[in-house]
Amino acid sequence: MIKRLNKFIIAKIWGIRMRPVAAVILGACAGLSLTAMVLPTALSSIGVTDDFSARFDLAGLAVYSVLWWALGGWSAQKTQRPWAGALVLGVVGLTSAAFFTWLTYGPALSVLLVCAAAGMAYGSVGGVLIATALVNPDLSGTHDA
Repeated sequence: MIKRLNKFIIAKIWGIRMRPVAAVILGACAGLSLTAMVLPTALSSIGVTDDFSARFDLAGLAVYSVLWWALGGWSAQKTQRPWAGALVLGVVGLTSAAFFTWLTYGPALSVLLVCAAAGMAYGSVGGVLIATALVNPDLSGTHDA
């Protein structure tokens, strides 16, 4: 009886409505991580500035990144396919990283390309993870992986 109760509780917690919420939360956290870790690391690796200064420079854009990536996480979960999730969040990563870098450091092409590539790689991996982990079990048999 306890096992059935546990299965029922887990099924309700990870029901269809919780999956999109979890995708939004994971996407938002990834957006914060983009401005706090990924872009500063990319910028410091090519010698534009140090990590701390880059974090300070990008701090005002973190809320926009959180919102942008939350929408991307929700969209990646809705695709129900790992490759489509990678495409969705890869585009979110590329556009947000390029846009935030351009706003902060200007139109230096090499800096924009490095940061856009870092954002795209980060988003693609995140999209695969979100689309795979939060797939709707009712629809999981209707597509090819």
